[in-house]
Amino acid sequence: MTPPAARVLELRGICRDFGLEQSVPALSDVNLSLDRGDWLAITGPSGSGKSTLLNIIGCLDHPSSGSYLIDGIDTAQLSDAMRAGLRSHYIGFVFQSFHLLPYRSVLENVMLAEVYGHHAPAGRRERALDAIGRVGLAQRADYSPMRLSGGERQRVAIARALMAAPSVLLCDEPTGNLDTKASKAILDIFADLNRHDGLTLIVVTHDENVAGRAMRRVSIVDGRLSEAAGAPAPAPARPPAPAAGRDVPPSRISLRDLANEALAGIFSRPGRMALTVLGVVIGLAALVATAGLSRTAGNSVISKFDRLAATELFISGRPGQTTGIVDPAALPWDGPARLRRLNGVVAAGTLSDVDVGEAMVSASPVHDPRQQSAFKLSVRAASPELFPAVRATLRAGRAPDAGHSARADRVAVLGPDAAARLGITGLEQLPAIFVGDQLYLVIGLLDSVARKPELLSSVIIPEGTARHLFRLAGPGLIVVETRIGAAKLIADQARLALRPDDPRALRVEVPPEPRRARDEAQSDLNMMFLMLGGLSLIVGAIGIANIMLVGVMERTAEIGLRRALGASRAHITAQFLMESASLGALGGVIGASIGVLIVVGVAAYQTWTPVLDPAAPLLAPLAGGIVGLLSGTYPALRAARLEPVEALRH
Repeated sequence: MTPPAARVLELRGICRDFGLEQSVPALSDVNLSLDRGDWLAITGPSGSGKSTLLNIIGCLDHPSSGSYLIDGIDTAQLSDAMRAGLRSHYIGFVFQSFHLLPYRSVLENVMLAEVYGHHAPAGRRERALDAIGRVGLAQRADYSPMRLSGGERQRVAIARALMAAPSVLLCDEPTGNLDTKASKAILDIFADLNRHDGLTLIVVTHDENVAGRAMRRVSIVDGRLSEAAGAPAPAPARPPAPAAGRDVPPSRISLRDLANEALAGIFSRPGRMALTVLGVVIGLAALVATAGLSRTAGNSVISKFDRLAATELFISGRPGQTTGIVDPAALPWDGPARLRRLNGVVAAGTLSDVDVGEAMVSASPVHDPRQQSAFKLSVRAASPELFPAVRATLRAGRAPDAGHSARADRVAVLGPDAAARLGITGLEQLPAIFVGDQLYLVIGLLDSVARKPELLSSVIIPEGTARHLFRLAGPGLIVVETRIGAAKLIADQARLALRPDDPRALRVEVPPEPRRARDEAQSDLNMMFLMLGGLSLIVGAIGIANIMLVGVMERTAEIGLRRALGASRAHITAQFLMESASLGALGGVIGASIGVLIVVGVAAYQTWTPVLDPAAPLLAPLAGGIVGLLSGTYPALRAARLEPVEALRH
């Protein structure tokens, strides 16, 4: 009987069934043992189960029943990670389709065999060059596999298999894609490895010439294995050896190798890499740009807002506690004059709503039933001092003065919206309007106001005219403009200045604290822009996930190769996650740079001072990495779930 140390593998009662609802047997009660240094050829017709048996021997597939020992290790007791370790340490594969990575050189393809193995990275290049030299391709080490012939590619695959110093070399139709000359060269290499190195070979083949070179031959038909006629009898099957429970050295990959493999995977498809990065670039560029523009524009807008809001007061009558009605005479007519005597008041004027009843405003005394010519517009009375108080600018004409008010002249100033509705675009023809049946000469057209925007759609008449024609009892509101910093003091003094008899009859609207108002407005702007940037980033993340998922499907054969070389599910997951995170981080760097340039460019065009949060460009790569990591999680897990045999078959 063969000593235990010489027994490489042993299969006892191996069965493999496929199908869930109706089981289809692919292997039935297979018993096979192989000693160290054997060269076994497995033959049989297509579909007989040869590849299935080879996949089970290579730990790429699981038997449905039976036991399988390799170097005394019971594979039925191994986890997926331990099976990966077993492949990386004990088994070498040579495939019919070569399974060389086209974006890696011959040398890099061969070195890949040690990435998941137990060898230290030191000296890996020298060992790979030695393996390449043994198969006669030393001069092709830096070539791309796409530049090699079929026979040369198969030699590269053999060199890769030899790198891990396996206990057994499994060859699936190794000459199936080669011509006669190349096939003979490959068989000569096998013979040399078997004779001089004592390497154990298992070759699945249809070719009688290949099977004839083997020391031993078995045939498989309909899933049943039988020893070929004239072949030496196999050693009798033995119970599992005591060594079956020993530990399996785990497969592993260093951080450096993981980074190298991830980078190689990223740059293997430059076009796809660019599209993947583009999603994050757009998202983070939008996020950095919108955050910067919100601060830059907000700084400009809020600065103007501060200067405006911090210098205005609105004074009106307070509703009665019992009636809830405002006394129409609560404010004195000479209120603006009283307020202007206070130190810190720049301008003050009265503004009142005029009750014109059902009167319509029109630009013509003739009613045209075919089109609307009369409108219901707000009529407001203003003192001459109101226009500077609201910072009004006129597009044409002039504002009413004290003489107009004292004489109760029928003159009016139109807001731009009111003028547009009435069809008045200029004052060259001395336009007039009717309020009811009363004619008013238009002497001015407003262009804009900084305060009281309702004036833009109003007809504004002199205060004296409203008192005379519409019996206006008192001002409705006094608008006050103060110097910076004086608003709060004027608010305290205004009640006594206007109503020393009853200060509580007045209500003074004090501007909000500038800092608080600024913070609230800035917060609203930031939230709006960040939502836009965040939405762009989500779109970019979905793009990464889609492209990574497509990449997983396209790289299925590569995943199968890596699993065959000893990569565990965790290794595959880690590689794809590192690829997606690296792409996200790269997109973050580019996106942050573009975002900063956008902010600076817009600020220069608008003559603003660019304001950037220094943390945004620094955190963008981190944010991109996190987005890439999250986006690549599902594709990475899907890649890891692929069974090696299914991936290789694809």
